[in-house]
Amino acid sequence: MGFAVNQMSLYAKAIPFCYEDFMARPNIKQIEAFNAVMKGGSVTRAAEVLFLSQPAVSKLVHAFEASCGLNLFLRGKGRLTPTPEARRLFAETEKFMSGVERVEMAARAIRDAERGDLTIAAFPALSLRMLPRVAARFLRERPEVDLTLLTRNSPEIATAMLSRMTDFGISLLPTREPGLRCRPFADVSMVCALPPEHPLAAKQLIDLRDLDGIPMINLGTDDLSRRVLDEALAHMGSNPQQSVKVEMADAACMLAAHGQGAAIVPSLATLGWEKNGLVFRPLAQEVKMTVWLYTSAWEPLTALAQHLLGQIREEITEVETIFRQYPSAS
Repeated sequence: MGFAVNQMSLYAKAIPFCYEDFMARPNIKQIEAFNAVMKGGSVTRAAEVLFLSQPAVSKLVHAFEASCGLNLFLRGKGRLTPTPEARRLFAETEKFMSGVERVEMAARAIRDAERGDLTIAAFPALSLRMLPRVAARFLRERPEVDLTLLTRNSPEIATAMLSRMTDFGISLLPTREPGLRCRPFADVSMVCALPPEHPLAAKQLIDLRDLDGIPMINLGTDDLSRRVLDEALAHMGSNPQQSVKVEMADAACMLAAHGQGAAIVPSLATLGWEKNGLVFRPLAQEVKMTVWLYTSAWEPLTALAQHLLGQIREEITEVETIFRQYPSAS
């Protein structure tokens, strides 16, 4: 028996008993009730603020005292008087609840797409004019968003997505990369850019046959819109005269504004040219391109990304509507 007692004594020395190890930790509800009582001065006022019954608040306060191992209130004649320990603890619990409120506010801002980081990759005709315009409006409503816009040629957008550089990508090329989800995002019309003094500027609609023999500013053969246009021109038997070849629709529009010929560009590139001596006319024949949206195959889009995508789609629809007011001849 003596041996057993001696063994227990040695065990107790090796692993000392600690009462605090068996105490339940305070939870947020208990701290919230304690703070409400400290601020309101009574259980009744705390119950009103917390939308709880008085017994429920009293139970939470008792549990908080037990968790802390402290008597925090002197009870008498239906009143609670905070002890000095309670006042010292209240300074800390107030800081804690302020931190909880900040976390709740941050979560709400993220949920409501008001805060976060967002990176987008898009082909030049979209990223140089329309996307900055949409982004400016988007950021005015969400000043705490950190937004990055990347201009990439369509074949490079899938690479940017797979390297996790971007949250989503918008391309003129579909992709079958296994790590990406690809789906049609919008259909975009090709339109004719002309200086106001150009003979064709007086027409409401530009027939592709009107371009036969006319000096044209062409996009490079690597541009997907050029391929679509070449097919349409060949189908109509129209053979424009090439004056200049450029890589981007913006450059084509600027050359057209300076009298170097007509240019066929995506409708997305028509924004912001009002003061640059340039007019845009729809084509009589329907010439369209499909715009593709890339998203991760493994991660869902954030609410922030979904909100921005919705605004981009609305802007494309608005621009496209301008050029649909005339019936096509196709």
